[in-house]
Amino acid sequence: MKRYVLALPLLVSSLFLPIHAAMAITVSPVVMDLEIAKGSSKQDKITVRNDSDRVQTYALTVQNFVAEGEEGAQTYVEEEQPFGLAAWVIVDKPAVTLQPGESADFPFAINIPSDAEPGGHYAAIFFSSSPGGTERTGVGVAAKTGVLLLVNVPGDIREDARVETFRMSGGGWISRLPANFELRLRNLGNTHFRPRGTLVVRNLLGSVVARVPANPKNSAVLPNSVRKIYAVWANTMDIPSGGFWTEVTNEWRNFAFGRYTASVDMTYGSQNKSLEVQSVAFWVFPWRLAILASVGVVLIFALLRLYNAMIVRAALKRSGKT
Repeated sequence: MKRYVLALPLLVSSLFLPIHAAMAITVSPVVMDLEIAKGSSKQDKITVRNDSDRVQTYALTVQNFVAEGEEGAQTYVEEEQPFGLAAWVIVDKPAVTLQPGESADFPFAINIPSDAEPGGHYAAIFFSSSPGGTERTGVGVAAKTGVLLLVNVPGDIREDARVETFRMSGGGWISRLPANFELRLRNLGNTHFRPRGTLVVRNLLGSVVARVPANPKNSAVLPNSVRKIYAVWANTMDIPSGGFWTEVTNEWRNFAFGRYTASVDMTYGSQNKSLEVQSVAFWVFPWRLAILASVGVVLIFALLRLYNAMIVRAALKRSGKT
């Protein structure tokens, strides 16, 4: 049995980001999250579309995976004889042939044995246009398109998690919004979960200025892994790049000023267990706007002094004193 990291744009970044066409093929749904009891069977289907301009035959393979790193990537298990969830997935055909622009439903079944271990089981159904079920790029990296299967088998389920860290990017000081937050969660149980909750931002006086989803992408945390979950507070995400004057505009459109505190309150699992509330303090100081404001104040002060001097000079002139 071998494990390897499969580098593909579709699956490496997140378990729950939308999958776009790769190899001119689109599959949906992207992720199937199922609960199937021991000794039971579940039938479902995947819709496959050929987005290329020629007839394509896509070979099908099924592989188990575990979490890789903290960004939602997966390590796929390559074995001579399938085991676990990969062995429980029954496909009707080993390949599917589609005309250009044609779509087809691909049925499959998942048969859970009566002695299956309770908890989470994870696999992916891959579609590849190469005969061996694997396409390789010029650097020899596999390029498959697939659908993730997240299957929970009821029974002795352990749901346990803890917060590893909670921080704000930027070192506690930023010149404008967005404020980006990173929460690292460790799954100590035997099945996956999607944490739910809200990130609340308060100003120096304690007043709530923003409430945003703490897990906006509905990211999942797999067993025996740590997952980074990102949240953001912003007035707008339309932030053009450029020089000083562009950043002045960005500071105005994403304006905030002073000391703030962000706290995240989350629950997880089927019983909505609470995670320890986490907080972080940070400052927002739009220094470019501050420079312009300071220059404006100096100019106004100088103009007022000049105006007063002119008034005094005119008064002296009228009185005959020069």
